[in-house]
Amino acid sequence: MKNRQFRVKIFIYLILICSFVLFVSVSYSYFFKKVGYFLVLEQIPQKADVIVVLNGRDTERSLTAVDLYNKGYSNLIVMARGGNEAGGNEFLKRIKKDFDRRIFFQKAIEAMGIPENSFMLIGDGVASTYDEAIATKQFLKNSGYKSILLVTSKWHSKRAYLTFRSTLSKEVKAKIIIIPSRYDTFDPEAWWRKEDDAELIIREYVRLIYYIFTFRISPLSLIS
Repeated sequence: MKNRQFRVKIFIYLILICSFVLFVSVSYSYFFKKVGYFLVLEQIPQKADVIVVLNGRDTERSLTAVDLYNKGYSNLIVMARGGNEAGGNEFLKRIKKDFDRRIFFQKAIEAMGIPENSFMLIGDGVASTYDEAIATKQFLKNSGYKSILLVTSKWHSKRAYLTFRSTLSKEVKAKIIIIPSRYDTFDPEAWWRKEDDAELIIREYVRLIYYIFTFRISPLSLIS
């Protein structure tokens, strides 16, 4: 009798342990997926005056910009000029010629069939997403354009959209349609399994918090 009771207790304990492990596993996965998906924002492409491509990840973003152009969503692609990197001035002195690090992007989209008159560099040099939003705001004010397709990477899409919306709303009433690149390999479903994706997540949340505390992103935009 005692042996039977002991076996029943063991069986119950095993069920409880397995249930706990399953609960933790499911909760862990659910929470981490939410963390990944929170950073991703995607809207349905619509015709717009201009395609604005954000700096960085040139390959995946240029492919998406060209796709949008070829599908007739816009006939103009713009990108902000990059700022000087550390040692940039000394580098220019040594090579003794003009060297634009954005030339790769321009060459890339021209190689994919985009005519020269359908691409523009804007701004005087940017070092952040906020700088790109400021440069775009000035470009829109000067050109009179009222709508943009904003192209970036998946993990960067939420912060980029909120930054542009907060910045442009102050002086320019332009429609913003955010388009994360489908060529981006970031996976919000399982980002914690890849070192590169995990690093992106951590850095992006730090930047998002910084943008909110410095009012580059309106805190109200997170709930509206």
